[in-house]
Amino acid sequence: MIDWIDSSPNQVLHKFSSHGLEDLDKANLMNRIDSKFIIHTSELNGVLDALNNYYSVLEIDRERLFQYDNIYFDTPNLDYYHLHHNGKLNRHKIRYRKYVDTNSAYLEVKFKNNKKRTQKSRIQVSCSPLDVITQSSDFLIHSGIHQPNQLQIAQKSGYKRIALANESAGERLTIDMGLHFWDVKRDTRVKLGEYVIAELKQSKLNRESPFYRLMRESNRRPTSFSKYCMGMYFTSQDKLKTNRFKSVARDMLRN
Repeated sequence: MIDWIDSSPNQVLHKFSSHGLEDLDKANLMNRIDSKFIIHTSELNGVLDALNNYYSVLEIDRERLFQYDNIYFDTPNLDYYHLHHNGKLNRHKIRYRKYVDTNSAYLEVKFKNNKKRTQKSRIQVSCSPLDVITQSSDFLIHSGIHQPNQLQIAQKSGYKRIALANESAGERLTIDMGLHFWDVKRDTRVKLGEYVIAELKQSKLNRESPFYRLMRESNRRPTSFSKYCMGMYFTSQDKLKTNRFKSVARDMLRN
């Protein structure tokens, strides 16, 4: 069983071996199966302590915990949100992601196909989020976004991330904490500070992964958690259809 510890993850991260941005080949995983788990922050260090013999941690300039800022784009009618809410596959998600610690940014398109695989394409960008859509229309069209000129900012979010990898097994594990969402129209913010979102990324589903086994032994099951959709739920549920996401929100309240 896990010995849960409630303290800063930096005290546990130093136990991990490290890798750099250029060290991953099999664990790069731009085409993958994702399994997500919701974990209470008080359990995080126990999870990390149980995993340090199986994964290495991304390290850049001696840092192992990184700030990410996301901006999600959607149509004026929130078509991409509604496709997800209605359980449609072969759907897209468009986001601008800034890696604050390295001062770099990417425009990314994620495509969830009818086999529930996630395919991600991205380009590095140097323009502001307000200009990124017009300056990247060719990339968006090539990625399956047919009318990129309709896109507008729908939501902003941010969090800190631990990025783990098991190169020999060809899998990555990201752990996001301090998650917060902005409603861009009402300029309000919602924090989910008591929870972390762990996402296991694999070329094919392997329930014998060290992390997957750990979650099973802890009686945790994978759950659907889209940062974009859950952010819309927590900031705009009075204006949107949100039935699909209520059970996940209730599960978080029970954890």
